Amino acid sequence: MALDQEPLFDFMVVRAPESVDVAVRRRRHVHDEAIVFKDQGVVAFEPEDLHTPTSKSEPGRVVFRRVFCDPAGDDDTMATRIADLLHELVKNLPRYGTCGDGGTKVLPFEQLDRRTYVKDGDQYVLLPDRPEDVPGNHPLLAVLHRAATVAREEGADTRKWDPARFAQRIETALGAPAGGLKSLVLTKDGAHSEPYRTARRALFDALYLLYMMRRRVTVNLEHIIEGLRVLHLAEALVIDGIYAAVRGGTAPGAGEKALLTALAAFHPGLRGWTGATAVPGLPLVATRDDLTAYLEAAPVVHPVFAQLFRYTRPFNDVKPIGVGDLKVVRQWLTAYVPGEISHIHNVMLGERKLRDHRRLEKNEETYSFGDTSTEEHTRDTQSTTRHEVKQEAEQVVKTALGVTANANVSYNGGTVVASLGGGFSYNRSSDATQKAAHNFAREIVDKAVDRVTTQTTSQRSSTRQWETEEKNRQEFSNIRGEGHVSGIYRWVDKEYTAQVYTYGKRLMFEFLVPEPAAFWAESKLRSHTDGLVLPEPPVPPVLEKPRLDFAPGDIDEAKFRELRRDHDLSGFTFPTEWRQVPILVNEGSDGYLAEKDIQREHLWHGKTYQCRIDDAAMYQLTELRLDGSVDFEDQGGRLLRVTVNGVQCYNQEGGGTDVWYFPAHYEKTPPAPQGGPLPLHSDTVTLGLAFRWVQSYGLFVSATLHLRADALLDWQHKVRDVVFSAELKRVDALNQRRTQEYEAALTQYQEELDQLKALTVRDVLQGGSSEANRLVMDEELKKHCLTLITKEFDSDDADDLLQIDAMLTRTTDMEWTRFALPEQPGGKPPARARFTHERDQGVVVPAIDIGAARDKGTIVQFLEQAFEWHHISYLCYPYFWAELPRWVELMNQGDDADRDFTAFLRAGMARVLVAVTPAYEEAALHYLATREAWTGGPAPVIGDPLFLPLHEELRKQTDDRLGGAPDGKPWTFTVPTTLVYLHGSADGLPDVEAERAEREREPRETGTG
Repeated sequence: MALDQEPLFDFMVVRAPESVDVAVRRRRHVHDEAIVFKDQGVVAFEPEDLHTPTSKSEPGRVVFRRVFCDPAGDDDTMATRIADLLHELVKNLPRYGTCGDGGTKVLPFEQLDRRTYVKDGDQYVLLPDRPEDVPGNHPLLAVLHRAATVAREEGADTRKWDPARFAQRIETALGAPAGGLKSLVLTKDGAHSEPYRTARRALFDALYLLYMMRRRVTVNLEHIIEGLRVLHLAEALVIDGIYAAVRGGTAPGAGEKALLTALAAFHPGLRGWTGATAVPGLPLVATRDDLTAYLEAAPVVHPVFAQLFRYTRPFNDVKPIGVGDLKVVRQWLTAYVPGEISHIHNVMLGERKLRDHRRLEKNEETYSFGDTSTEEHTRDTQSTTRHEVKQEAEQVVKTALGVTANANVSYNGGTVVASLGGGFSYNRSSDATQKAAHNFAREIVDKAVDRVTTQTTSQRSSTRQWETEEKNRQEFSNIRGEGHVSGIYRWVDKEYTAQVYTYGKRLMFEFLVPEPAAFWAESKLRSHTDGLVLPEPPVPPVLEKPRLDFAPGDIDEAKFRELRRDHDLSGFTFPTEWRQVPILVNEGSDGYLAEKDIQREHLWHGKTYQCRIDDAAMYQLTELRLDGSVDFEDQGGRLLRVTVNGVQCYNQEGGGTDVWYFPAHYEKTPPAPQGGPLPLHSDTVTLGLAFRWVQSYGLFVSATLHLRADALLDWQHKVRDVVFSAELKRVDALNQRRTQEYEAALTQYQEELDQLKALTVRDVLQGGSSEANRLVMDEELKKHCLTLITKEFDSDDADDLLQIDAMLTRTTDMEWTRFALPEQPGGKPPARARFTHERDQGVVVPAIDIGAARDKGTIVQFLEQAFEWHHISYLCYPYFWAELPRWVELMNQGDDADRDFTAFLRAGMARVLVAVTPAYEEAALHYLATREAWTGGPAPVIGDPLFLPLHEELRKQTDDRLGGAPDGKPWTFTVPTTLVYLHGSADGLPDVEAERAEREREPRETGTG
């Protein structure tokens, strides 16, 4: 059952502190007081003088003067004033050096480990943390440790308690004079003796000094407190001796009588006491438990020594409301029970009811884009040079056999005779002829293979569909029934059992917190908005215009290759600036011009050929090349003239050999058109040959062409026009797609915007589970309480101590190992995997600021442990306790599933009760007065009453009901729900108690770690 218990409501019963018996109080505490002799044989317990100029307490005089009387240093910081005070307190203590410089004593090295010291410059000041080290040469202080050992031994002794024996042992340990322990502690007048009072004064002054020096160095108060406890015990044993003597019939002396009279203030039974009856509370050390109480007595330190300058100006004026009993109500579910009727379905005899409910939400968006492009490229990879043509032509002259038709023109003495004739050549070697034919055929095949057609189709389709369908069918049929039927539906209620648990007495603080959920709500809203991806309106498309970043004149060969990659320029070939091309006869010959055994009637002979030059329309002819030979008769006046389109390109006369071989015959003066380059405007040219005294000839004629500037510019314009048309088509398609995408994005944007507009603050502030909501409330209220306790996190940040960044940064180099798949050249798949080591320089990483972390951590640890935050209790007050402009907003905040969290969100004020952790009462009050954690000293260690083990702190945080005891009888109550149950159903409601009992019977897994 305990595992299912949940906190229903925490509350604290506040009451006034119990009145502790004064005698018990004096046993448990050692006061800085003395029994002093007054006039007329009267003694009294009076506090020691700590603040007057005649006070024998040097720490008391210095502190009271500095705190109350010395106005100097009021403008200094609190830390500076405390440092000056501590320096004055130790200026008269023994000083030592390590090398004996400046006349100081040399400090024995072993003293550094045994003694507590502070450094003042190069000197060491030893603090009196043991009675025997207290300045003043007090003999009694040297034996206190021995007496304490005796007292502890007696406390652990298992023999019957013998007060007389114990008193004798203490008397021996303290080295009491002949008069015994009484003469060591008291005078004949009943007052404290001078040695006793001086020793007590010295120990209290050492305690005050060490208590204040904790702000600078870690000190051990144990030995000084032990000495005070021994003196406190010795005083009690002397009083017990006097009491026992009187009870035994011995008449008290004047001093003893005066002491018993003074003790009547603490023990009323001593008033008029004659010794005949026992006095309640006496003897003081009647049992070993009483001895233990004296050995655990706590010295009372005046608050001014703890608070110093904060005594007159406390840090925080928050006061505890008193000591209270912490009581918590725990609840657990015990049963589900049918409640009131929710609704009734009536079905009459013979009736049939059918109810269908269908809800369908459907949203579909489809986008489709496509484009198709066809591209054809024809590449001419012919690489034949004219030098090859020459060699083949020479061989063809010698080997080719062919018949051609021609026109002959003869001139003889002014008469021109035209006739039809024939020429022939014969083949001497069939091998050479086959070689020439193979060469030209291969060129034609290469052109056909390099003709490539590319077609590319691209289509993208995107479909998004959302569909939600919910179907419900409910049918009631009473067709074959025996009577009318009524279906009764009832609400289901939860039955809980509750029990009050009490956790004992606590020092408590009460705080009133305004709008406790304000920061959490603001944080939640800000987090929501920061993490919210707001829909951005689609940017209207920027419709492009066709643009070409080049002029026609910029299309060079490199630019043309670039354009051909992106556009269909299959109808264009970049014109070569210079070309060496054969002049081919139109009739389909291979360009070989030949005639044999020319029969002429006159010395002149002429021949005209209609020829073609491939792709010559953009060029101009600059040179001709003749390859072959011409045979002449053995006559003078030989001549060869060549014309192209009527323009003379070659004219050679002379004698010499009968056979002219070309091109050797004109190496110095190659054929060229007269008057400069000859423009060609078509691929057809007229080639004319004129001879004098010719017998036969066989020639290959080729031309050197140079690209015309006007033709190139015209070609560049045509290419740019084609590219512009393609770019215009591409831009139109792109603009259409962008417009469609924009319209679709605009529709989606409007839908998302409508959803956001429907969002309310209440929707964002919905919490989680009840347990998660409780943790949020506890954490926020804890923060508000800490604000009021520490004055941190408030609207004024001028005096904040905790708002320091303990996590700074540093720059370093970072190394890490990464799994990699190295890529291979040419896009090949990875051959193998490997781990690579990488290094990044100048990386900024978080780093702890040790000093700030230590200072901040000390305060944080104290504030977390000094209060029982796991027992925090609160009550939320309505919204109207906030300022009026906030009312509407607070009223509309809430959690639909958690009414407690709704009250927290709407609260205009909250009342919070916080308990102080047991043993931390003085430390908590000290912090409120001085803003110093751990009563001004370091954090506690193992063995310190304030030390809280980690495992205990963790358990307190996870088990907030640890240590509670049942208080009174449990009770039950019912909570309604929104669940509905059909009355009389075959399936009953769950039996929660039986299920819980079954779980408790099952063995539970336990961990050993």
